[in-house]
Amino acid sequence: MIQNFLRITIRNMMKNKLFIFINVFGMGIAIACCIVAYFNWEFDARFNTHHVNAPTIYRVSSIREFEKQTTLYGHAPIPLGAAIRQNIPDVKHVMRLWWSYSDFKVEDNIFRAGLAYADPDIFDMFTFEFINGSPAALKDKSKVVLSDEMAIKLFGSTDVVGKMLTQVDGAILKEKEVGGVFKKQPAGSSFAEDSYTHFDNFFDDVKEVTENDWKNRDMLFVQIDDASRVPVVQKQLQTFVENNNKVREDFVIKEFLLDPFVGMAQRDENMDTWSRLHPSSPKAAVISPIVMAVLILLIACFNMTNTAIAISSRRLKEIGIRKVMGSVRVQLIVQFIGETMFICFVALIVGLFLGEVLLLSWNALWTEMKLTSHYLDNPSFLIFLVAVLFFTGLVAGSYPAFYISNFEPVSILKGQMKFGGTNYFTRTLLALQYAISLTAIIFAIAFYANSRYQSNFDLGFNEKSVIIAYVSNQGEFDTYRNAIQQNKDIVSVAGSKHSIFSSGYNDPIKYESKQMETDIIEVGDGYLNTMSMHLVEGRDFIKDSESDKKESIIVTEKLAKDFGWDKPLGKEILWMDTVKLYVIGVVKDIYTNGLWDKMDPLMLRYIGPEQYTHVIVSGPMDKMVSINKAMEAQWKQVFPNRIYNGRFIDEMTVEARQVNDNIVKMFAFLGIVALMLSGTGLYTLVSLNIIKKMKEIGIRKVLGASVSNITRIINTEFVIILVIASALGSWLSYYAVDWLMDSIWDYYLPMSGVTVAVSVFILFFISAAAIGYKVLGAATMNPVNTLRVE
Repeated sequence: MIQNFLRITIRNMMKNKLFIFINVFGMGIAIACCIVAYFNWEFDARFNTHHVNAPTIYRVSSIREFEKQTTLYGHAPIPLGAAIRQNIPDVKHVMRLWWSYSDFKVEDNIFRAGLAYADPDIFDMFTFEFINGSPAALKDKSKVVLSDEMAIKLFGSTDVVGKMLTQVDGAILKEKEVGGVFKKQPAGSSFAEDSYTHFDNFFDDVKEVTENDWKNRDMLFVQIDDASRVPVVQKQLQTFVENNNKVREDFVIKEFLLDPFVGMAQRDENMDTWSRLHPSSPKAAVISPIVMAVLILLIACFNMTNTAIAISSRRLKEIGIRKVMGSVRVQLIVQFIGETMFICFVALIVGLFLGEVLLLSWNALWTEMKLTSHYLDNPSFLIFLVAVLFFTGLVAGSYPAFYISNFEPVSILKGQMKFGGTNYFTRTLLALQYAISLTAIIFAIAFYANSRYQSNFDLGFNEKSVIIAYVSNQGEFDTYRNAIQQNKDIVSVAGSKHSIFSSGYNDPIKYESKQMETDIIEVGDGYLNTMSMHLVEGRDFIKDSESDKKESIIVTEKLAKDFGWDKPLGKEILWMDTVKLYVIGVVKDIYTNGLWDKMDPLMLRYIGPEQYTHVIVSGPMDKMVSINKAMEAQWKQVFPNRIYNGRFIDEMTVEARQVNDNIVKMFAFLGIVALMLSGTGLYTLVSLNIIKKMKEIGIRKVLGASVSNITRIINTEFVIILVIASALGSWLSYYAVDWLMDSIWDYYLPMSGVTVAVSVFILFFISAAAIGYKVLGAATMNPVNTLRVE
């Protein structure tokens, strides 16, 4: 019996090769999208799960309460690590972590080190696979452990234990011995560093920080094997809160929190917690592909349902004869669902191959996320595939199977059963298909418009014409500035200690009884001019003015607004409880966080050249690439032992544009596939409708109906379906587009009526193209042929 079912299935597929090919290919694409969405979800769900001790590891985080708002920070005071090690016996391991901006030099070659300072306990707490050497090498301050990728980059091999390299930290050179080589952590890990050295080296490299300095921060992890002792340890940590608060009145901690390492990366991303560790995927980046995959899978299922109904309408006599010969309804249901399931199985095989292609495309879109397929070693994925197979088979095949198998054989064989055209169910499926298709088109166009909007967004300074390079002191600044100023394309060079999109700090300031936090950057002569910041009121800093260094500040419009100032010039604010500062100028708002987060108020202070660590260079936008190359060439001459560190400060806007463009590509792909499948579904239903109305069309033509009149009769209900789909898709998009954009940015272009209008036009145009030839053929056919057949 199974052999006969299979033979009938293949015979019917061969009779309808075009429709079957379209459905297999469309369903294959939908399943491929589901596969990519699954691996993307798995990447996030398994983030950090390879660390064996993860359930017993906690990050010591700081909870700060300021102006009745509670904020979690993923750092702790540096001395707290040693205090825990000495005073809390329930803690098995303690690991402090911080990062270095050093480079590595081997012979004449210089590479970015990707170096972090860490206590030796890191390799006891977290899972690292060592290829050569021993984790114990980290106990030696003179040694460094490398990832296999870094070892190959530096030496061309992983067998490098005992070899020497030079750590380049500014102008300071230190010889280090390679003590071990570990396998690079997977992409789904918070630890993305390429090398580690003993944490105590941090105090040697950063002279102004000491081990007992409660003012400075690091990241701190502890391991507690007995989960029942965690509340006890957390209570003991609170005894050290006062140590911080005595010296950091600007950063008063309410309590220390033991933050579980399990799920930490996801919580940090979702709650926007301060952390220097490699983050997991944003929630929107996990949910959106799942929603897209489900939508396109539903479209494919709806399309297959309509196709199955169309194909089944040609098999009414077969159904009648089989019922007369003794077939029961259950056998027919199994036959029809089995046929659909077989088609879905073929589509599943196609989807596995297409999934590999889409995975490559996905990885090309998101460079920091590398999804890899692994089928046979992953039971959960095999379960997922089986679930997708049964879902698609049942959703696509159930309605035709139960509906058609219910027909009476007498009515079929007497020719009284007329099966074709549309009904409420098929109309609903088509409307949903087109609503989803329209949503995808609106998404693509809305994000494209947003990309153009954000590209031209005024951030309060000219970020596209500025390069920043980093030096260690005034002497290096003067030497490098003199070298690059010979370039005639450079318009301006300024120095500073901090800069927008680079560095700065955040402190509370007070005006009368009102207190708030503000970003603070310390800048030198010509900074406003070089950054093209717009002074809307007051004056710039006066060169070498001691009074400006001591008490003058320039603020943004937002800071003035938050304090409620109508006339900000001359206003006195209190900083660090004792320092009085006076507003001498107001600049146009600076979007300090780019377009990703709400801008913070900003305060600029004036410093002398002795504090310069930034070289700020501006020039014509079309000359910036050549200016950067010239700066790099001069850097190699002035600082031969260091990698050129200059960068364009528009990286944040470039990243925003990349995210926009990637989302446009994703939804454009979804829209094309959805429209292709929906167009096929529309073509199928129109064909059935024409077949059903052949006699009516012939009679109308004999009675003098025009081509336009026949066209209206055929198309009216489908136009209504498209109108309903347009309303539904537009309504859905209004909320969905805003939700997705708002989850990514705080500053974006909301969906407009023009976007909807253009999308609806595309929808109707593609639909007309899909059925135009079929409808025109029916409207112009010879009525004699139709009536003769009847």
